[in-house]
Amino acid sequence: MFEALELKPHAYPGVLVTLCGVDGAGKSSLMKRLESACTHAGLNCVTTFTPTRRIRKDEVFREMVDSHWRTANAGAGTDASARRVDMLGILLSIMGDLVQHMTDTVIPALERGDVVFCDRYVFTSQAEIGTRSDPAETAHVLHSIAGHLLRPDVAFGLNVSGATSHRRVRARNDENDQPPPMHFLLRQVAAYRAVFEVNGVVALDGERSIDDTFRTALGRILAIERVAKRSGPIALERSTQTLAAC
Repeated sequence: MFEALELKPHAYPGVLVTLCGVDGAGKSSLMKRLESACTHAGLNCVTTFTPTRRIRKDEVFREMVDSHWRTANAGAGTDASARRVDMLGILLSIMGDLVQHMTDTVIPALERGDVVFCDRYVFTSQAEIGTRSDPAETAHVLHSIAGHLLRPDVAFGLNVSGATSHRRVRARNDENDQPPPMHFLLRQVAAYRAVFEVNGVVALDGERSIDDTFRTALGRILAIERVAKRSGPIALERSTQTLAAC
């Protein structure tokens, strides 16, 4: 169903860490903990997210994204053709935004030697588009653009069940932030798991406590040679112990 994305390796002094998963998987909480640990260890960190606000707030984009989970099970014919056109438009919008964000934000930070934490990345786009349409319809475009994107030093994927995602989003008590229908959410969860597997993304169990996922993720970051050289394992270990005690 999904094919591995061939991303461009980078030789910048900084480190790129990405986190992906369905809404409610725990990406933001984990990223905050990881950023704090690295900052306590003396590393310069940058946190960011994609899609950026310049496209996330676009009314037409929001309408396209929101309408697709409502009509995902509609029949074939004219409506199906319209959805294929929309999916390509959404993909091109997201990818254009991501390429520009790499240029104006991520790469300069990596050139400075910063640790960049990115909430959502191209793996998110692959899973989201694949949830809403046949991945083969847009795969050639996605793979072409992916070749211009940097390969993360470590990519984390948080897996949770549809029920957990639904419960956590509802718990936010935000009427503007509601979970999609369960039939769509189940497809979404399956798409993310498949994308993580085919791309070699480090899968984390988002059903476990944030402490568990934090320790596992930090261990993978510690294994990056450039991180160890800059901070030293003792500094990171101390920062981890300090955060755990909070």
